[in-house]
Amino acid sequence: MSEEKNFGFCPRCGALMHDGVCRSCGYRGGGYTNYSPVQQPKAAPEKKNRKGLILALCIVCAVVLIIGLILAFVFLSSTLTRAARETEVYEEEYDDPYSGDYFDEFGDYDSGYYVPDEDDPYYREITDCTRTDLEYGISWIVDSITPDDDEDYCTYYATYPLLKGGDGAYDSINEEITGKALQYKEAYTDYPGGCSTYGYVTYMDESKISVVFQHDLYEENGTLPRVTAVTFDLESGQEIKPEQMTAVDEELVMRFRAQNETQNGGVEFVENSSDEDLLALLRDPQTGIFFYSPVGLEAGFNYESGEYSSGWVTVTLKDQAL
Repeated sequence: MSEEKNFGFCPRCGALMHDGVCRSCGYRGGGYTNYSPVQQPKAAPEKKNRKGLILALCIVCAVVLIIGLILAFVFLSSTLTRAARETEVYEEEYDDPYSGDYFDEFGDYDSGYYVPDEDDPYYREITDCTRTDLEYGISWIVDSITPDDDEDYCTYYATYPLLKGGDGAYDSINEEITGKALQYKEAYTDYPGGCSTYGYVTYMDESKISVVFQHDLYEENGTLPRVTAVTFDLESGQEIKPEQMTAVDEELVMRFRAQNETQNGGVEFVENSSDEDLLALLRDPQTGIFFYSPVGLEAGFNYESGEYSSGWVTVTLKDQAL
């Protein structure tokens, strides 16, 4: 049986066709029903590329976010550290005695205001030690003079305590306190800058009171400091004299010298004065300083010296505390 073979060219790729079938691309012509046209590329690869792009963007955003968080943390830590250092430096530079917490030379907590105590090794500074649990109290008086001329710096100022209560029982005591407080008022113009007086109640109980005055006389070349003190027996209304408080003799001078080294670190005027000179200053009512404090009896004197300047010095006699 003869077999007819049909040849031709593929209309799709141009290759030789045999019996309607392309030997190259498989194209079928001439009514073959099992031919399926070539499929167009699907969209799957494009979706895969888009998913990869989105993933890459997410990774980049995550990295940027992490870097931002790290930088923010570093900046915050640096700011806090700098603020802490600035606060530390400020606290070191600004030592406010009234608000800072620190310890004094004895290792005790110091709030900035000295409160005398009987256990103190010595009286540290003249300060008030008033009480409100007694039958009498304290009133504070201010006396001042200010020139009308603003360029005149010669002024006078005094503040001092007076006893209140007792229906006039303290009138004579108050009169003497006032006299001690205002002793420079009449002569304040003798000093170019005037003068000031600050009174303190250094000790008070039911039977005794000590009042101390710190005077500053403002001269042309500096300030002349002076201290005066007075102690009263409240029952009799009489002043208690220094010799009634302690024996003012050679033994006191010896104790004064020894305690001065401990309490004041040595004073040149004291170290270069004879025992006779120191005893004379202690005994003189115009120079001697004697008063009570919660720590003990304070004893000393005012001095004036062209060689060693001028001032005052006292020491604490603890065994004579009230």
